[in-house]
Amino acid sequence: MLVERNRILTETIKRLMRRGSEARLAKIISKVHAADLPSVFSSLSYSNQRRLFYLIRDPEKRAIVISELDEDISLNIIEDLSLADLAEIIKNMPSDDSVAFIRMLPQQKAEAVLGMMEKTESEEVEGLLRYDDDTAGSIMNPDFIALKENMTAGEVIASLQSQEYMDVEMPFYIYVINEDGCLVGVSSLRQLVVVPPSTPLREFMAREVISVTTDIDQEEVAKIVARYDFLAVPVVDQDAKMVGIVTVDDIIDVIREEATEDILKMAGVGEEFVETKSIVRSTRIRLPWLFASFLGGILAIFIIAHFEESLKQVSYLALFIPVIMGMGGNIGIQSSTIVVRGIATGRINIRHLWTVVSKELAIGMILGVFYGLILGSLVRFHYSLNALAISVAIGVMSSMTVAALVGSFMPMIFARMHIDPAVATGPFVTSSIDILSVLIYFQVATILLGI
Repeated sequence: MLVERNRILTETIKRLMRRGSEARLAKIISKVHAADLPSVFSSLSYSNQRRLFYLIRDPEKRAIVISELDEDISLNIIEDLSLADLAEIIKNMPSDDSVAFIRMLPQQKAEAVLGMMEKTESEEVEGLLRYDDDTAGSIMNPDFIALKENMTAGEVIASLQSQEYMDVEMPFYIYVINEDGCLVGVSSLRQLVVVPPSTPLREFMAREVISVTTDIDQEEVAKIVARYDFLAVPVVDQDAKMVGIVTVDDIIDVIREEATEDILKMAGVGEEFVETKSIVRSTRIRLPWLFASFLGGILAIFIIAHFEESLKQVSYLALFIPVIMGMGGNIGIQSSTIVVRGIATGRINIRHLWTVVSKELAIGMILGVFYGLILGSLVRFHYSLNALAISVAIGVMSSMTVAALVGSFMPMIFARMHIDPAVATGPFVTSSIDILSVLIYFQVATILLGI
C-alpha cells in the first residue's frame, strides 16, 4: 500500500512538472506528509529536484525533507540556497540532524551559516560537531528531561508542564541526576503518575540505568536499543555527566545505514548508494573492488593452463569447471554472509572462532557430499568412466567444503584484526574459492586418472 501510494504521488508530481502547474504542485506538496516527499526526489532530474524543493514553503517541512534525502541530492539542492535559507533550515532541524547537515557543507559556508544563527543554537551545534562521525556523541540530541533526585512527583509533573520542556523530542523518560549532573536513575511517565505526588524521585526511580558514552560507535548504541527495546538511551561523558540522548528514530536510521553499507561492501560496490551518482563516479567506486576478482580470474587461468596436458588427454574435465566453481562460490557467499551478519548484530562472538568455523565447515561438507554424489552419479551414468565420476564428485565436495571454510574463517579473522569483515565477503572470498576449487579439482583428477 505504501509503495503504491508513493508511486502515485511520484507520477502525479512528474506529470504536473511537465505541465508547469506550479500552483497545483505547491498545493499538493502542502498537503503531503514530509516523510512521503524524499522518495519522490530520487526519481527526478537534478533541475527538477531543486524546482520541487523550492516549492516547499513550510520551513519545518523543508528541514525534514532535506534531512531524509541522500547526500548527493541534498548537496545538489543546497548548492544554490542562500546562507539565510540554510540557516533557516538548520534552525528547524533537531540538533543531531543539523550536525549531519552542517558536515555536508563546505567549511567556509558552514562557518558562515553558524555565524548567522543565534548564539545558543550555534553553540549547541558546534558542541556536537566536536564528536567524531558515527559515534553516540555525533547522533545524540542534547535536549532531554533531566531533574534532581530530591524533586517530588508533583514537582516533576509541574516542571514537565512548563514551557521549558515543551519542545523536548523524547518526553517519555525522566532522567534523574545528582547535584553534580551525573546520571543516577531514570523514571518513565507511567511510574511518575502512579505514585503519590509527595514521593521523591529517588524513591521510585530505576537505579540500574543503561547508558552509553559519547565516543561509543553508533552501531553499538543501536544494538543496545534493539536489545532492551528502549525509546531512547542516555549519553554520558567521561565524568558520567549526562549530555544527551539517542532516540529510536535515529537508531532506525543507523541500522538502515549500517545494513546498507554491509550489503554494498559484500557486493563489492563500495559503501554508498550508487543509484544517484554519475556514471563516472559509480564506475570509479566499483573499479578497485572488481580488480581483486580480475586478479583471481587471471590466477585461475594460469592454474588451468598448468593442467593443459590433462585437459588434452581428458577433455571432459573442462565440462565440469563451471558447476564446481559455481557451487563453491555460492556456499562461500552463504557462509560469509551469515557470519558477517552475525558479527554485525552481535549474535556471533569473534572469540568463538573455531565453533563458528567448524559448524559452517560441517554444513559445507554435508552439502558437498550430497551434491558431489549426485553429480558423480550423473557422470558415471553418462560417460561410464569411474575415475572421472570420482574426480568430479571429489571436486564438488572439496570445493564446497573449502568454500564454507574460507567464507566463515575470513570474516572472523578480519573482525579479530579490527578490519571491517564485510570487505571479506566480496571479491576476496569468491576469488580465493575459484582458485582453490580449480586447483583441487584438477589435482585430484590428475592423480585418479593417471594423467
